[in-house]
Amino acid sequence: MRRDKGRRPIILVVDDTPENIDVLKGALIDDYTIRPAPNGVVALKAALVHPVPDLVLLDIMMPGMDGYEVCRRLKGNKETSDIPIIFVTAKSEEADEIEGLKLGAVDYITKPFSVPIVQARIKTHLALRFATRAMKTSNQKLLYERELIENIIIKMRGADVLDERYLRHLIAPVEQTAGDMLMSTFTPAGRQLILLGDFTGHGLPAAIGGPLVAYILHEQAQRDVSGQEILELMNTQLFDRLPTGLFFAALLVEISERRDQAKVWNAAIPEALLVRQGHVVERFPSLMPPLGVTTSLDMHANYTTSGLEHGDRLYVYSDGITEARGSNKEMFGGERLEAFLIRVATAGVALEDLLKLLEEHTGTNAHDDDITLVEISV
Repeated sequence: MRRDKGRRPIILVVDDTPENIDVLKGALIDDYTIRPAPNGVVALKAALVHPVPDLVLLDIMMPGMDGYEVCRRLKGNKETSDIPIIFVTAKSEEADEIEGLKLGAVDYITKPFSVPIVQARIKTHLALRFATRAMKTSNQKLLYERELIENIIIKMRGADVLDERYLRHLIAPVEQTAGDMLMSTFTPAGRQLILLGDFTGHGLPAAIGGPLVAYILHEQAQRDVSGQEILELMNTQLFDRLPTGLFFAALLVEISERRDQAKVWNAAIPEALLVRQGHVVERFPSLMPPLGVTTSLDMHANYTTSGLEHGDRLYVYSDGITEARGSNKEMFGGERLEAFLIRVATAGVALEDLLKLLEEHTGTNAHDDDITLVEISV
């Protein structure tokens, strides 16, 4: 935000001595519009006249309301709080200058003053004011554009495939445009595909690849394409389209039509756990780097197959859970999570209770990374 086009900067000059006002007015009138005020009460009223002044030159020693009080009131009013104030005064003690700066003044000039110095300091502080306004406006525009893009991505990701049959899930993102993604769909033949993904970081940069991933999973599943081929296509597309430094950790579970077998591809996601009758009977560690890093991933060799039984529970989760740190920097870790998941599988504990455990561990209900936990029932 700059000053209004077509007008000169307005300077409010406050001094109880008319001669001082005349001197300053004569020195500044060629470049600025001068708004004089003979005392503090008039100054406070003049500061609220629109357009408000761009800068205030303020004497300290005035009858009635002194300059310190005028400064205090201007800084206490949201309409005038950001107007730069320069004290111009005969009070030359260091303590006086410190007091003025503590109240929020940007500068302090002692009388008798040098006109060129006053002119130079006014020019400097006005340039800072207008630059600050311009930056604020620019930031507001960027924020608006970011929110617009986020809303578009949220709507696009609203079309993410999440068939919730056989699933329970807990999702606690840091931001609306979370880096974590959860999708589940069925092929025409009856295979279930569950994808947990985590883009680098979180926020807007982490969300830009989401719509592409969702489209690939949905379209390929409807064509009855295998999980291996879907991941290969995702990896190729992400490698070609993602900017350098952005990648996609992913874990894909493919459940057979009869729900008696699971294939798991894990690319840089924490190990998945198969719980049977209250025990972890199989783990599915990461066997590949994230998607989008290289085109040479071997999906055929790097997956795990496991037989399933009725009542089994398969748990997949993001690293925002295990890497949550307490005040002593200790991570929540896999052991605590496993103990919790066994209680979930055997005692009907709600997935949401995990958030209470994380809060107890970290000492806060806020978290630094997206949290996703998924239970797949057989």
